[in-house]
Amino acid sequence: MGKLNKVGKKIETIKLGEEKYPEKLIKIRNPPKQIYCEGNIDLLKENIIAIVGSRNYTKNGKKLAEKFTKELVEQGLVIASGLAHGIDTIAHKTTLENRGKTIAILGNGFNNIFPKENTELYNRIIAEGGLIISEYPPEVKAESIYFIKRNRIVSGISIGVLVIEAAYRSGTSITARLAEEQGKKVFVLPHEIGDIHGVGTNNLIKKGAILVTSTKEIIDQFSFLKYKEIPKDSNIISKGQEKNVSRVKDINLGKDDKENNKYKKVYEIIERNVLDVNEICTKTKISLNEINKYLLLLEVNGFIKKVAGGYTCILDKE
Repeated sequence: MGKLNKVGKKIETIKLGEEKYPEKLIKIRNPPKQIYCEGNIDLLKENIIAIVGSRNYTKNGKKLAEKFTKELVEQGLVIASGLAHGIDTIAHKTTLENRGKTIAILGNGFNNIFPKENTELYNRIIAEGGLIISEYPPEVKAESIYFIKRNRIVSGISIGVLVIEAAYRSGTSITARLAEEQGKKVFVLPHEIGDIHGVGTNNLIKKGAILVTSTKEIIDQFSFLKYKEIPKDSNIISKGQEKNVSRVKDINLGKDDKENNKYKKVYEIIERNVLDVNEICTKTKISLNEINKYLLLLEVNGFIKKVAGGYTCILDKE
């Protein structure tokens, strides 16, 4: 059954009980009575992972969202998110930039895209083989309660949810809680204690979410997925290389000098070696939880690289 939205594009309506209705949604509590779809509905049969996070993201949050989205696309996963400001938008755009497929789940009808600034992104998702879903008829306008309700669909169509950043009692935390109730895996990136953008993520870890620092750790959680090694070009310092390319002076990733000194200490320890996490912990005398955060942000900011056997540093591109 189909109808046209106000720009003449065909919308397909799939009702609960019909053959095309997504199997994953049937299994959730309070499945939508119908979903309105525009685009490639076959994506609902693929392995989908949701990427969610704060609307008001940090600089590092943006880099982490781009990194993990790109790498999950390379692993063949479809990326789902909510077309909202912030991390949602970054996840959708990064997927498209890397020739992946993405699904946007709306808290409004197709004729009232919210936020309006994402209308172009909405059209691009459709044009590039993606899918838009809403449980609301085309003329319905956005309301706060609708965004909360749509979160159960974001997690419901996915095999798991990756949380980039989340404040206390945020919509992102709600999505993670719903995913947990649905029996889905929730993945969380380590974050600074006390930072408002990490309060929600740290709480999720306390409640049993899976702390991850690499895409492989996500893929390895699913028996039906197999991690694919993706060859990447890099300027890694080779053993015996004589040129001094220390970039320690450029490291400014912490909230104060004390924390910046820890980042620098980690960098200096591994600068011309390949060390695994345990070796780095031993040499720096920094806890494993802190080390995971420092390594992740040093990597995403281009100071170090994960290689076979551990981490090493990357040459300055001068």
